[in-house]
Amino acid sequence: MSTQHLKSIKSRMGWQVGLQAATLLAVGGVSSSVRDQTEVIRDSLTTLQDETIEGFNSVTDAINSLEATLLTGIEDIKWYLGSIDDKLGKLIGLIEYPMATESTEQFKIGMELYKQEFYDKALKCFESSVDKNPLNLNAKVGLYLTRKQLKTKKNKDILIEIVKLTGGNFLFHTKATSEVKENSTNYFVNFCFGELLEIKDYKSIIECYENELEGFSKEHLPIKLKYVNALVLDGKEYDTYFEEILTEGHLEKLMVFFRYEEKNKNVISFLEKVIDFIKIRLPELENLEEKPDQPIIQKKAIFFKNTLEKDVKTLMKLGFFETSLSDKVKALKTFYDAAKSAPEALETAENLKKSNEENLKIIETIQDPKFFKEANSFCIDAQKQIISETNKHIQAYKKKITTSLKKEVTELNKTIKQFSTGYPKLEKDSQESCQIVRTFVSNIDQLNEVISLEKIFAKKT
Repeated sequence: MSTQHLKSIKSRMGWQVGLQAATLLAVGGVSSSVRDQTEVIRDSLTTLQDETIEGFNSVTDAINSLEATLLTGIEDIKWYLGSIDDKLGKLIGLIEYPMATESTEQFKIGMELYKQEFYDKALKCFESSVDKNPLNLNAKVGLYLTRKQLKTKKNKDILIEIVKLTGGNFLFHTKATSEVKENSTNYFVNFCFGELLEIKDYKSIIECYENELEGFSKEHLPIKLKYVNALVLDGKEYDTYFEEILTEGHLEKLMVFFRYEEKNKNVISFLEKVIDFIKIRLPELENLEEKPDQPIIQKKAIFFKNTLEKDVKTLMKLGFFETSLSDKVKALKTFYDAAKSAPEALETAENLKKSNEENLKIIETIQDPKFFKEANSFCIDAQKQIISETNKHIQAYKKKITTSLKKEVTELNKTIKQFSTGYPKLEKDSQESCQIVRTFVSNIDQLNEVISLEKIFAKKT
């Protein structure tokens, strides 16, 4: 059974991902302004598809993958597997109903018939199960999916009903913890929203999210993403929610698992708006032009800035990293600030080096003092001792200052040289800010026009 289910999951996931990629290709062909964006999204889908094709070691791994991908159109697989296996049911937020109830007995029979594709008979069992316990949401899902198989009209009402019922104590007959209640609620709401997206009933999603859901469900990422998806496709205002998703670092999840519609004009305007959303939140690098003798950090900063302004793909990839937007902006600002202040820091280092070199020359000119010749024979020995001690202290001072100045000059030479190849650790820099700047510099190759964003904005573990 496990092998069969694994193959089914791989097939369905691959089909869904392939369909998404094909739709994106068509959307990108409609407008040249969004073509680059759709290519970036398709790259992420390709990676997902490759992982799917590689397969899973167990049904549990497969379900975990289903949950992580947020794919719509495969909720029935999760429901089916979770309903026949207690451990898997708990994993995805379902619970096993007590066998003592007639409702659950009918549900179990219905599941067996559904598995064997006896949909007419399964339908009667699920109807009986719901009739005996109208709060058996598991049975209601089975009823919906069976009607879907039978292509029964006016089937969507049950989805809205399920969502509304999650607001009550639908687990009254169990000893469900608050965690189980939340997981189960989120599962059922996410299932219904995915199905409503499929049938393009965006208004119901919007209304349910805004009026029927509890707070924890509104913050559940898969649910929130589907809600934003519905807002976009229905032409409603979504700026606030989109900004939250962007700020939290979930842009890739939204864009990759977005349900695109080729002929929906709202999709194109949304894709165009995404770029603007990212651009206006990035720090500025003003009044900085490339010069032959400037520090390498400035050249790389200018190249990075110009790339973000001109290359949509790079901008999208930057937005896709799970690192929160505030962390990305903070890192980029640290880099830009270091680039802007680099000439002044370099000039300071050069001036200090020059001053130290001049001081070294001055020190070298210091000679032993000349003393008057002592005529008194009784004082000659004392004078010799005074002269010896004085000269010893002068030489020690010269050696100490010379050593110190030479050391400073050596360090300053290293600092000055680093400005031409990378970025030195300056006194004003914290260890964290220095590391951020060095990460940018080492992963930007303006000569070969390569920026390793994955290394710059890699999420810290």
